[in-house]
Amino acid sequence: MNCRLKSESNAAANGFTLIEISVVMVIFALIFTTATVSLDSYLPSSRSESAARELLSTIDLARTSAVANGREYLVEFDLDNSNYRIITPFDKEGMLARNREDRTGLGLIQLPEGVFFQDLLGAGGREIKQGKYQLAFSQVGKAEELWIHIGNTAGDTYALTARVIALTGHSKIFKGVLYPVVVTEDEI
Repeated sequence: MNCRLKSESNAAANGFTLIEISVVMVIFALIFTTATVSLDSYLPSSRSESAARELLSTIDLARTSAVANGREYLVEFDLDNSNYRIITPFDKEGMLARNREDRTGLGLIQLPEGVFFQDLLGAGGREIKQGKYQLAFSQVGKAEELWIHIGNTAGDTYALTARVIALTGHSKIFKGVLYPVVVTEDEI
């Protein structure tokens, strides 16, 4: 009988009390909450950066296709609906289109939720805030200078600027909302 009591008391000593389990659960809850809050702050940034990378990839595809095919390709931005697409020089039958209205567009690419086009700055500082705008790439890959401001509903901290360089048609991403530097005659 004494042996039995001794083994039961050892079993109780090896288990966890309700207080110990509660303390561990509270610690896990705090760690989980902290991790979730930290992750939430990174999501807007990753959405903006992902959208900008995909946009640059599409712009590069249009430029490369224009050079490879020796034909003008367009990237059409729809600022009202936060999407864009490539417009090819071909019609629905795959033949060269006779005019711009007959050209086929590739599938629309929608910006992620919370990401939008703030505006575009075209040649000569022309600001486009709404409607559609087409950026043309020539047969040698040139395009007009274009500054694309990508906003985020989470705040200006997550804004990005994509720039298309006129002479080469190459594009780059910058953090924040950047504008072209205007050099006056007095500064030369």
